[in-house]
Amino acid sequence: MKRFKLLLFSLLLSVSAWAQYPLVSIDSVQWVHPDSLALGNTLSRLEGDTVRVRGLVIYNPRQHALSTNFKASYLVDTASLATNNWKGLLVRMLTPDSVATQFFNNFVPGNIVEATGVVAEFRGTELNSGETQVDLIPVATQVVGFATPPAPKVVPVSNFMVFDPNDPVVPQKIQKSTGEQYEGMYVEFRNIFVTGVSIFSGNRIAWLIQDASGSQINVRDASQWFRPPFASSTASNPANPNAPVFIQQGKAFEYIRGIITETNFQPPLYPRYEIVPLVQTDLGPVTASPPFTSNFYFTPSAPAVNQSVTVGATIRDLDGSVQSAKLFYAVGLNTGVYDSITMASAGVDTFTAVIPGSALTVNGEYVKYFIRSTDNQGFSAVSPDTSMSFNVFRIVNGGINTLSQIQETPYRNGSSIYAGQRLTGLNIKGVITGTINPNDLGAISFQDGLGANSGIMLRSDVSGNLDLSNRGDSLRITAATVTEDFGITTLTDVQYTFVSNVPVPAPVKISIDSVIARSYEYTEGYESMLVQFDSVYVINQNADAPSNFGEFLIYTDTASVTGLRVRTGPSTNGLSSPAFSATFNVDSLVADEKLDYIRGILTFNFGNWKLIPRALNDVAGFGAPIGSSVEPTTSNASVLNLYPNPNQGSFKIDLYFEKAEKLELGIYDMTGRQLVSQRVAGESGLVQLELNNQQLAEGMYFLQIRGKNSTSTKRFVVKK
Repeated sequence: MKRFKLLLFSLLLSVSAWAQYPLVSIDSVQWVHPDSLALGNTLSRLEGDTVRVRGLVIYNPRQHALSTNFKASYLVDTASLATNNWKGLLVRMLTPDSVATQFFNNFVPGNIVEATGVVAEFRGTELNSGETQVDLIPVATQVVGFATPPAPKVVPVSNFMVFDPNDPVVPQKIQKSTGEQYEGMYVEFRNIFVTGVSIFSGNRIAWLIQDASGSQINVRDASQWFRPPFASSTASNPANPNAPVFIQQGKAFEYIRGIITETNFQPPLYPRYEIVPLVQTDLGPVTASPPFTSNFYFTPSAPAVNQSVTVGATIRDLDGSVQSAKLFYAVGLNTGVYDSITMASAGVDTFTAVIPGSALTVNGEYVKYFIRSTDNQGFSAVSPDTSMSFNVFRIVNGGINTLSQIQETPYRNGSSIYAGQRLTGLNIKGVITGTINPNDLGAISFQDGLGANSGIMLRSDVSGNLDLSNRGDSLRITAATVTEDFGITTLTDVQYTFVSNVPVPAPVKISIDSVIARSYEYTEGYESMLVQFDSVYVINQNADAPSNFGEFLIYTDTASVTGLRVRTGPSTNGLSSPAFSATFNVDSLVADEKLDYIRGILTFNFGNWKLIPRALNDVAGFGAPIGSSVEPTTSNASVLNLYPNPNQGSFKIDLYFEKAEKLELGIYDMTGRQLVSQRVAGESGLVQLELNNQQLAEGMYFLQIRGKNSTSTKRFVVKK
């Protein structure tokens, strides 16, 4: 009986909590006055309010493509849906589902539900615009009926975006007065074709479609069916998991259906509406399939004046054959007159053309190019889309000798012109400023100066080809592959020689207001560089409340509500340092706390520029704990050499002691778990230690020598 009473009390409490919030219609959440729209303001009048909303579920949240915990669904209000707008709404679950919420169980397409949450705006760079949503709180959702999901509303793309070919910075102009009423609603565009395809964040695909009105709109990959690797596809016949082919440029479809969303948090950063197809059948039958061009390359990577350049690409036609291909090129970004060269077959699906050196006469000038290919059915495609962007290379006498030559780009999306290219013949000398050691950055940052575009990320791999375990290691990079990793320019497969160990460069001090405002010259130019801000305050301990992603806001005074994001934890994919706990921001900091300084690596992810401190001593008032990385100039004991490396668990260590001291030796795995610990008594001078028969499985490990005020670390690989 007591158990029954407790259960009944819990149910009554749940019902009470569910009923205490007002039930509001979806259009009450979404509606924006025309005068506000005319001023560019699309924010909900109920932003920040906790409400109950009722609507028909049209999307299964289990198919949402984002993280395991961050799931979403869409509701439509069926009342007067045929004649009225403002009827769609994004609903998000930011925390793991629970018995209290029943998100996954109840949000099934066809269910009419009531759900409770906070009205929020997912903002980008514009503070008065955002995607309106309801973030659920732990109050039970209720199924109150059933209905058939509605057919999409057929509308032109021009209701949302209008293409302006004369504005390369903001080529698509958002139409808030005619588009905002459809935010969150299910619509259909007819007779569309793909005008641009690009790859970002490793394997994700951004694509642009156009209808007969000439307007263009981005397609957002929020559904798992449209984010690689594709689970299935009805758009290719037969189904093809290769994303660029599946949505190749120039391919035409009878229709595309999806939800309208508003965003400006991904490059290119300007406000725009996007369409989110939900299921495979949201992309209609193919009506035309032109040739598809991919795998562009040019050689040499950095041609000198009067040196010819070979441009190549893979060109395929899925339903026929490639009849011809031409390379168009122009010297100078502002040049509108192109020369053309017929491309020759250089193997299966491979075509090349040679730009003569006589055309390349100006050192430092950019050369832009594109390819037009035609198949046996007469369909043609241009790649890349010349109305939006170009492939480019640069004439560089003397080769590539600085990071700025790799980082500088004529386009404001921040992507290197060498992305995807293997660069050889490099001569770049720089210094490691952050490492993947325990209690350090969790990634490898590298600088070759203090000016703009002097920083870059280096990616290690499990084979240990980057033995970069100490800040201050000076390297000369001779070859590398350039990639864009979630928008961060990164060098992989790096070939280098070790030069010496030198002091880490002093942090660069830049304007915090400019970074917050995303001023291009104070953001992109300092990506991956060590920067510092002095005399700042913690103005918000948790920038993502009620969720906590370990990010807090800093600014130069306590009155501001807008600040620079600092990410401290938890460590995920190198996006924060493992030196910080997952709740450092709320456990160790206090509101309005003054920090004499805070330094770290400047980076961009999830729509914001952020500072990532490398270790606790990058934050004023927090010392360096045991195991943390410190600068070499303060170290008493240094690991000069560890050999052989790789080894089978037995190796020797050469240590140098500034003075006699008792130290602790530790071996850690990649998760930071300590596997070996022993005391070392060192006299001043050179000391050699030998470790035999360590029971270590194959993999990568860290050796640390820790003293009272110093830490020295070396990475090694065990291969058996």
